[in-house]
Amino acid sequence: MVRPTELRGADRLIVALDVSSHEEALSLVDRLDNVSLFKIGLQLFLTGHILNLIKKIQDSRRGGGGVFLDLKLGGDIGNTIGSLVKDCRGLNVKFITLVQAEPHSLTIETLKRARAARGADPYPCILMVPLLSSMTEPGAAAKILERGETLLEWGSDGLIVSGPEIGPCRTRFPEALLVSPGIRPDGSFHDDHLRFTTPSEAVRLGSDYLVVGRPITQHPDPRAAAQAIIDEVNGAL
Repeated sequence: MVRPTELRGADRLIVALDVSSHEEALSLVDRLDNVSLFKIGLQLFLTGHILNLIKKIQDSRRGGGGVFLDLKLGGDIGNTIGSLVKDCRGLNVKFITLVQAEPHSLTIETLKRARAARGADPYPCILMVPLLSSMTEPGAAAKILERGETLLEWGSDGLIVSGPEIGPCRTRFPEALLVSPGIRPDGSFHDDHLRFTTPSEAVRLGSDYLVVGRPITQHPDPRAAAQAIIDEVNGAL
């Protein structure tokens, strides 16, 4: 996977569909006609028929959208994870997270199965999480760099990195995809993110894609909130 470098604001924004039903998710997708990338996490996944939902999202964008499947699966057997990746092919799933936290023996086997299931296709990109944005610990920056280096060496296409650690990761891993949660526009609540940045800060630090949920989905005018972030990112670029 070659890291994209000419992305504009509308290409970089991923809206997290952290809602409880397919109907709510599709309603948001319809309202956010200025957004092309959407994240599906565990909350929506547990509603079932997730591949059908992904297809409906893609149909609404006439093949021009994309989905980030954020499940952080790593504790299952490689064959199961490989089957999930194979099912995502052809559905324009751009990113999928498989493992979080400490690299271990299961991680490399998971990555092998995931990449084998992907075949020659560039997507879905396999992203790993060195440390959740809702967590912090002593020496977090050094641990993120150490874990990130191992995960990339083992075959991850990129890392989920938030807050001030984006900059050191971009310096250490210039070719890796960096996808950043914990994005909070000025004046919005930080919620459960302990490591966060504004959209413009994240881009200047080197993030490729920005994941934003509640500041958009809980805003009275989600489309306007998304456009403000897109404009801020374009200004930073």
